[in-house]
Amino acid sequence: MKPALRQQGSGVFDLIEEATQLVRTASAATLAVYYAGTIPFVLGLLFFWADMSRSPFAYDHLAEASLSMGLLFLWMKFWQAIFARRIRAQRAARPPQALKFRQVARIFLAQTMLQPFALFLYPQSIIPLLSSVNAYLLPLSVIPVLSFPWVCAFYQSVTALDDGVESRRKLFIKSWRQAALWPRQNILALLILTSFAFYVFLNWAVVCLSLPGLFKMLFGIDSVYVESPWSMLNSTFFISMFGLTYLCVDPILKTFYTLRCFYGESLESGEDLKAELKQFASAASRVVAVLLIFSATLFSGAVSAAGTVPGGNPPTASQVSSQDLDRAINQTIHERKFTWRMPRDTIEDTNTRENFLERFFDKAGNMLRKWARAVLHWIDELLNKLFRNWRPSSYESNSSGYGWILAVQLLLWALVAVVASALAIFLYRVWRNRRKSRSAIKSEAITPVPDLADENVRADELPEEGWMKLGRELLVRGELRLAMRAFYLASLSHLAARHLISIARFKSNRDYERELRRRGHSFPELLLIFGENISAFEAIWYGMHDVNFDLVNQFAGNVERIKSTG
Repeated sequence: MKPALRQQGSGVFDLIEEATQLVRTASAATLAVYYAGTIPFVLGLLFFWADMSRSPFAYDHLAEASLSMGLLFLWMKFWQAIFARRIRAQRAARPPQALKFRQVARIFLAQTMLQPFALFLYPQSIIPLLSSVNAYLLPLSVIPVLSFPWVCAFYQSVTALDDGVESRRKLFIKSWRQAALWPRQNILALLILTSFAFYVFLNWAVVCLSLPGLFKMLFGIDSVYVESPWSMLNSTFFISMFGLTYLCVDPILKTFYTLRCFYGESLESGEDLKAELKQFASAASRVVAVLLIFSATLFSGAVSAAGTVPGGNPPTASQVSSQDLDRAINQTIHERKFTWRMPRDTIEDTNTRENFLERFFDKAGNMLRKWARAVLHWIDELLNKLFRNWRPSSYESNSSGYGWILAVQLLLWALVAVVASALAIFLYRVWRNRRKSRSAIKSEAITPVPDLADENVRADELPEEGWMKLGRELLVRGELRLAMRAFYLASLSHLAARHLISIARFKSNRDYERELRRRGHSFPELLLIFGENISAFEAIWYGMHDVNFDLVNQFAGNVERIKSTG
């Protein structure tokens, strides 16, 4: 492996994707091994947290509860090591080996001696940064935080590499080497998986906060959390969400570090290449098995067809002529499996009479004829079985069965003719379609028509000509109020295009009038016409004044005067 690739390792996303795929395809026994150790610890942690934070008698049984949590922690780490062992076997394409009592004991002792120190090193790597309030102490608090990726990688490697065979000292050294390998990959993976765990935590929190409302809606179960969902947000709720998140994300994290250790050890052992070769070998063995089954089926069909006389009667001496028998014997003794008995000179003379290509095509033709003959015999036997009760009376006298073979040949030639005709028609149509000139299809964008009855319609939703066109259409249909509003929005669009006003949803008609006076004070006629249109529009749109065609036409004429003024 190149030095640069050795320093970086595999891609982070590729390794996380492979870890996720391994977890998804893991057997039920492998997942049961993980959750058999982790679920008791998570449930014990929830009970311990709730009891220690709320019970008034918590101090009386603090020692017993802490000892129970320690035992549950060791129980979890032991089963997580077994889980990593099965994942490593799955990646190496080999079945997991059964554990002996000696290996079980060594795994449990190794995890008991190494893993508890993580409870002290993890907080030492995180708490200084969280507890630093003084800005001057912040750079110093970052120093222990920088060691967190290596601490995490070390203890995850202790879980992934413990197989119960090597001593605890060798396990410590191997885990330390794996933790120091590919630091960039390790840091990026922790950042990505931490972000993923945060979103999983939020999803669980949202689901659990909505459960009381769902129970009331579906089952009619009322509780205090329905009236006040935020009362659930206590420390027990958050530790519960943390436990659910741990159960979802930690298998991927364990599998990721198991793959890191697998590829790290493969730099010297080449175990990843062996696993790939096993996959290719298994695929090749399946192909060979299929070919052997197919060849055996074809050979058995050919033998049964060759040994069966059409009509179902066994061959007798009276049915085979002496010439046919001599020809069959001569053909049989000249087959390749009997040629070793012939003198070498005879075989060489036979092979030198034709060149290589002629012999090749002759052998290929003979092989195809044998295959066709075997297939025809098989079809003939099948037809004999299917139509045994439908035989004509003349069939008994025809012992050669040539009539059936001729019918099958005619049927095959008919099928070949149909397929050839269909292929010719298809090719002709393809050739004809290529010669046709394809006319370009012009597409025009369909402009959505705003709802003028909606108060939130803005003048910049259509250009000026679009509003004028819409106003004329509404005027023809007799919708005079909407037509007047369309003309008014056309005037606003025109003034905005001239940068005399700026369109905004919060502005009123009088705001537009004041803005026009400020920006267009050099056009007094424009100000007069726009003010007149505003008064007419507000009297019709917001007031109770009647509207008629003359008033709308006068309003549209003022809009045209606005366009030509200035």
